[in-house]
Amino acid sequence: MNTNCRVICIKKIIFLICIFLLLGSYICLYYVNNAKFYQEELLTKTELFIEGPSAPRGRIFDVNGNVLVDNKTINNLVFHYVKGIDTLEVAENLVHYFNFPEPSEKALINYYKAKNNVNNLLTKDEKKLIQERKIDKDETINNKIKQIISVLTDYEKQCAMAYYLLNDGYLYSPKIIVEDLTDEQIAMIINNLPLGITIEKAYERYYPYGKILKNIFGTVGNITEDNKSEYLSLGYDLNDKVGLSYLEKYYDEYLQGKPAIYEVNDDYSLKLFRAEVPGNDLYLSIDINLQLKVEEIIERNLVQAKKYPNTEYLSDSYVIISNPKTGEIRAIAGKRYLKNQEFNDVVINNISSSFTMGSVVKGATISVGYQNNLITPEKKILDLCVKLKNQTAKCSWKKLGYLNAITALEQSSNYYQFLIAIGLTGQKYVPNMDLKVTEKEFTVYREMLASYGLGIKTGIDLPNEKIGLIGSKISSDLLLNLAIGQYDTYTPIELLTYINTLASYGKRRSPSLVSKIIGTNNDVLYENDYTVIDNVDITQENMKLIHEGLYYVMNRGTGLGFMNRKLVPAGKTGTSESFWDTDNDGIIDTKTLTLTLAGFFPYNNPEYSMVVICPNASHNNGSKDYIYYLTSRISREITDFMFENIVIP
Repeated sequence: MNTNCRVICIKKIIFLICIFLLLGSYICLYYVNNAKFYQEELLTKTELFIEGPSAPRGRIFDVNGNVLVDNKTINNLVFHYVKGIDTLEVAENLVHYFNFPEPSEKALINYYKAKNNVNNLLTKDEKKLIQERKIDKDETINNKIKQIISVLTDYEKQCAMAYYLLNDGYLYSPKIIVEDLTDEQIAMIINNLPLGITIEKAYERYYPYGKILKNIFGTVGNITEDNKSEYLSLGYDLNDKVGLSYLEKYYDEYLQGKPAIYEVNDDYSLKLFRAEVPGNDLYLSIDINLQLKVEEIIERNLVQAKKYPNTEYLSDSYVIISNPKTGEIRAIAGKRYLKNQEFNDVVINNISSSFTMGSVVKGATISVGYQNNLITPEKKILDLCVKLKNQTAKCSWKKLGYLNAITALEQSSNYYQFLIAIGLTGQKYVPNMDLKVTEKEFTVYREMLASYGLGIKTGIDLPNEKIGLIGSKISSDLLLNLAIGQYDTYTPIELLTYINTLASYGKRRSPSLVSKIIGTNNDVLYENDYTVIDNVDITQENMKLIHEGLYYVMNRGTGLGFMNRKLVPAGKTGTSESFWDTDNDGIIDTKTLTLTLAGFFPYNNPEYSMVVICPNASHNNGSKDYIYYLTSRISREITDFMFENIVIP
């Protein structure tokens, strides 16, 4: 290629580069001049900006618009560094007005370094070793200071903690020195504020209904060392107040307000750049009036129950009420009786603790029979016992006579369920048979149970949901136990999902607490669509037969009297066995009974569902064979209240 060609090519390349540069400049100028976002981005690249304290979080309402969680304004003592301030002097001023927490070793070391020339602590030999890089200077000085700080006075320790708070974090970031100042504290210091110290408003959570549902709402607090990485990865600032648990954490991205943004001047003073924006509001499906009544009924009945025999190990009761068509929770409660009519709130156990539920799950286990064509609905079977080889006989709770598929549920026949389990293995029951079972039969049952929501996470909108224990052993005896709800354990929220799926004719939805989220401009940011996430694999005709059985349970069977019949309820009761080491000697010595109920109403068009679980309600070590049916007392009182006070179509 000759010289002229090279020159022409170079000119063309330079021309194209210039065109691209001009085009890029034009695009940048367009966005800088026409988009506020890019204007702010440009400012933050060329100037120094910081966030103020956390803005007010979004409020939480119940289904009727009652405020359940609000914000209240508090006053904090805040330090903003301004060039020329002596933070040591400010610290020594503040200790005349406030008591500070016990300082850490790090705080004491930093304070000593600020007050003294620490190089004087080093010997000539140590300085030489440091110069020769044989020992570390900072480590050596710190070790010497550690020996000195033990004799610091209480005043010096207070100064050390104040000094640490004034200097913790970035130089230009605001530091909260004292939170929630009292009126007396404000009056004491208002006319003596050191340079850089201001009194500024902040927000903390306020609960109009006291402790009610507070454990479901969760807590708000500072980002800690343990969760720092999690929140930083989500774009939070270390000074942000964040949701640390349950609803506050699960919906933090919505509840979190946007703090004010300040421009940092040359002398480190601040100028407001953007005002704070409050967080968005959560609207729950909870009915606070129903919630209050449910908690009152549980507490009163627990106190009453403890007066009866065989209730030594009874302490807890759990209730959840929901709309079975959507999974929306109307009330959720858990109470632990301590003594002298004192209680702990254990509502979170509804999603984190599991129990052997017993016959209450037979609506799901009988579905295995329908799914695998092991049931002839009209055929009557005489209720007997099952006696397998080398095992004790297993029977129903009493002799129940002739039963079909509907009356087997109505009277809670174990024998009917045992025959289904045996039939699933491909064998026919004969007394003293050697029943061969495999993992396959357990899988069939557990897959059916899971389709109802038992043995799996339900997907409720709370973090840290746990599932019950799934047994790992395979045996003929345990297969029969699984068929009557006496093997795997389930949480109360799993049991609620099961009864909701039954009420919805096999359509499973996740239970939920939040119905919608409303933004600061009154716009709907989120609305629950109650998606169906699974369908039970039986026909609608068979599901109707299960419904009919559950109707008779509550109206003439084992659940008669458990719920107000004017509500036209359907449901299932359960009694399960648990085994306890009551004296902690490592030996199981007591069999306790857990009582359960799951139901819905009205039968033909379910609007409400309810589960009640009372673990260890009775035991078999008493001098009298007596069971106090706490579930029936609680469920009957709740449904009586609902019949009188809630409009149910």
